[in-house]
Amino acid sequence: MKKNKEKFYYAGTNLILYTLLLIATPFLIVQNYLQQMIGMTSQLSFTLLGMNIPYIVAIAITFVITLAVVLRHKTKISHIYVWLVVIFMMILGQNSTDYYFNHKFYELQHNWHYIAYALFSFIMYRHLKQKKYTSERIIQRTFISAICISTFDEAIQILISSRVFDICDIAKDIWGAVIGMVAVFFIIEKRKIIRDGWKFRQKKVSDYFKNSFSLLFLEMILAYLLLLISSILSNNEYLVTVLLFTFTAFFIFFFIFHNSQKKVYRIIFISTSVLILLLQSVFFIKYNKSNIVYNEKGIVVYKGIPIPYFDIMIFPNGTFRLVDKKIYFNQKDKFNRIYLHATDILLIGSGADGEGGMGFIDEKRETQFVFNPIKKLPLQVIVLKTPEACKEFNLLKSKGYDVMFIIHN
Repeated sequence: MKKNKEKFYYAGTNLILYTLLLIATPFLIVQNYLQQMIGMTSQLSFTLLGMNIPYIVAIAITFVITLAVVLRHKTKISHIYVWLVVIFMMILGQNSTDYYFNHKFYELQHNWHYIAYALFSFIMYRHLKQKKYTSERIIQRTFISAICISTFDEAIQILISSRVFDICDIAKDIWGAVIGMVAVFFIIEKRKIIRDGWKFRQKKVSDYFKNSFSLLFLEMILAYLLLLISSILSNNEYLVTVLLFTFTAFFIFFFIFHNSQKKVYRIIFISTSVLILLLQSVFFIKYNKSNIVYNEKGIVVYKGIPIPYFDIMIFPNGTFRLVDKKIYFNQKDKFNRIYLHATDILLIGSGADGEGGMGFIDEKRETQFVFNPIKKLPLQVIVLKTPEACKEFNLLKSKGYDVMFIIHN
């Protein structure tokens, strides 16, 4: 009995201390100028057989090999699959955020949120397990606690470290917590997951809160939607919009996901999806060579694909992606991403009112030449209001120029 009490207090103390560490670490890093040192540490490397290998990667590989050797008798093939899923989730998170920063996959700063909150999930699990919580309550409590701690951490940083409230960092923390729960409940609590049944969908809405597997799946969807949307609307002025888009997208997903187990709804959803896909394919084929087909304030139609509200980056090869909505480009944006892709011409649509496109040499001039330090070539930069920029883009592409086009939509 005494031993069980010691374990209970030990797990609880670990949780409290680790939570305090999660909150205190950003202040210690910023106030003591450790953030720059961490970034520099991630860049340190050595040469082996003609290959440049970062020390962080070498240490991580050594750690994994050592762990595999030590735990070789306890490791099952299913455990390897789970860890592959965990790695995939981390890579998915990395590729969904901080596009302009262009972080390397192994950089400590790029992985801190995921690793820190994944470990939080494990410590939270140990504590709540000692308190005899069910798996469903542990999953709920861990998810809500991660949201609360991360939100408090971001809010308090404004006052203490002169930083900004960043909802994208909260999304990363929540995604990290989900990653940790996946590892915990598919390795340590695998039997409970199997006993509950590997069912994504439940007959009643309330049943989703009674099944570990489906509950964790829905938390994963919600966390990723927040991660995805907050990464392209990272400015604080879009905070309410991020939450509105995230929950709207989640409820639409859940409505389709839950009701698709009924035949009538399934026929409606499939028919609607096929119709939308066919129409979009027809428009894409028809306007594939037309570039910007239509532009009004808040919407751009590119090659027949309508893109509302979000900012867009169109690469010289014609592909595109949604990017962070911003009006000012700093040095990191330019060196880490823009100069990396821009070749002949960089065209920036500064919005319908011309408020964007700031950050280059002379913002009073619409056209200028800058030196691209990545390509070691001159680069023409053109900043126009988005409607004019769309017309200019079509003209330049018709003349065969390689144009990188960033649209503030």
